[in-house]
Amino acid sequence: MRALRIRRFATPLEALELVEEPEPEPEPGELLVEVLASPISPMDRLIVRGHYYGAPGMPGGAPGMQEPGSGPGSVAGTQGVARVLERRPDRSGRTHGPAPGSLVLLPIRCGAWRERLCMAGEHTLALPPGIDPGEACTLRVEALSASVLLDELEPGASFVYSPGAGSVGRYLATLGAMRGHRGVGLVGHSEQGTESTLVRRPGVGAELRAEFLRLGLPTPRVGFDGSGGEASEALCASLDEGGELVVYGGASRRPTQVSTAQLVFRGVAVRGFWLRRWTESAGPEQLHARLQGLAERGLREQVVGRRGLEAWEEAFGLAEAALRMGRVVLTPAMQE
Repeated sequence: MRALRIRRFATPLEALELVEEPEPEPEPGELLVEVLASPISPMDRLIVRGHYYGAPGMPGGAPGMQEPGSGPGSVAGTQGVARVLERRPDRSGRTHGPAPGSLVLLPIRCGAWRERLCMAGEHTLALPPGIDPGEACTLRVEALSASVLLDELEPGASFVYSPGAGSVGRYLATLGAMRGHRGVGLVGHSEQGTESTLVRRPGVGAELRAEFLRLGLPTPRVGFDGSGGEASEALCASLDEGGELVVYGGASRRPTQVSTAQLVFRGVAVRGFWLRRWTESAGPEQLHARLQGLAERGLREQVVGRRGLEAWEEAFGLAEAALRMGRVVLTPAMQE
């Protein structure tokens, strides 16, 4: 069985290697699944470089602290969609989880970049029939993150966000509209823009405030920052006094930059959001219900390329290309 393993922390072409692994054998109560689609996400790209939380040298990092799928020797891949091949009864003879043939969401950080794997049957989410695995493969992280972030908003509130061209940003816009909110985002280049985004440049914070006024919307009190760097200041500048910036990522790989003027004189608060912390507090039943609701809404990822494991180098080249709009998806169980 083929798998894409992290050999060492480095650039993707130096870090990863395609290897043969033993066929997995499900334990009692587990499912054997074949992986149909797994995105190359920003989290994956940080993990293989050793830049994600928990890696040695990073905040909270120390030898032995890496999670599955995050350290040398692990199979990479944080999320995805699979098809059930076998459902092994537990020791009492009961079966758990969807029947063979069903499409399911993989658990987070399961090492999805392999042809087959085993997973717990209990609390496994079956996806609606006919769904495209590639278009559903970011529900576990990006769509769920956007859904939970939007819980911060009052009914009918507007919001601002960055990056507007990222998966979380697209889900924020889509889910926000479904809930009666209106958002305006920041993008890095005009080629990535839509009618609800502005290009990041000096003074764009004031432009954002003017855009909400032009649209007849209230000045936002909440902003969502997945960019970091100078985008953080621009988002804060667009908020109402006493507003809040919720930081959920750092796509720019630069520290969050917010001036004293925003923090002290305008009273803007800044705090972080980590999906793992919400998941642990919510528990498996609430997590399952939230993901089921997202799957039933017909949310779709924007897929810009699909590649088998044998073409992983080409897939990473496409995933890291400038101005890319959407996700590149690995299809481990499919061969070119």
